[in-house]
Amino acid sequence: MIIEKEEILPGIFRFEFKASEEFLREAEPGRFVQIEVSSEPFPVTRRPFTISKCSYNSLVIIFEVVGRGTEILAEVDEGQSLRMLGPLGHGYTLNSGKWLLIGGGLGAAGFPGLAASIDCRLMVLGAATKDKLLTFPGIETIAITEDGSSGRKGLVTDPLKTVQWDSFSNIALCGPIAMMRAVIESMPVESRKITQVSAEARMGCGWGACEGCSIPGADGGYLKCCTDGPVLPAEAVDWDMWEGIL
Repeated sequence: MIIEKEEILPGIFRFEFKASEEFLREAEPGRFVQIEVSSEPFPVTRRPFTISKCSYNSLVIIFEVVGRGTEILAEVDEGQSLRMLGPLGHGYTLNSGKWLLIGGGLGAAGFPGLAASIDCRLMVLGAATKDKLLTFPGIETIAITEDGSSGRKGLVTDPLKTVQWDSFSNIALCGPIAMMRAVIESMPVESRKITQVSAEARMGCGWGACEGCSIPGADGGYLKCCTDGPVLPAEAVDWDMWEGIL
């Protein structure tokens, strides 16, 4: 059941759902849920949403209206119930040490729960404009927008030029594929080895049966975003093929 609904930015919603203790015990940072947005025949498939964060009795998702499925979901009101499958997939490996979180647009939606579970020292968050820029209070953040409407003007990779990469033991990265690839290419080789990416792909079933969310792997095979990921080692992905097939 939705216990709180808020449009935090134009077309970007925050939904908080009541959840059971058993569900929340499995809802590790980086995992996701599949939500049936309507009981009608269309949309046919559930929609995947990363778990933004959890409390003792609830979980939060943040999503942008980008199609008919999310449009229907945005119309659901507080107090209404939806069918939810999950938690699904593999989340972040929560290693000890200092973390750097890098997000582009809605790619940062899963960072609140992750930041609460690790030693997060810095977030770098970027978006095209302030209307798409997610920010989270209480954590040192470098915000950057392409049009300069909030924070610095430029690309996410710009402030990374001055980051002391060797001061971080872990890096989390999520956002559009082109942005993630640019970030990885901008970092030292040693930092790539400690980077975990939260992949996004179109999904059907969410549990590995349809293979609709396959991502080219660096070993020549394919990785299922839903069951091998969505969080994957950066070096496990064939970035050339992944970007090329979109």
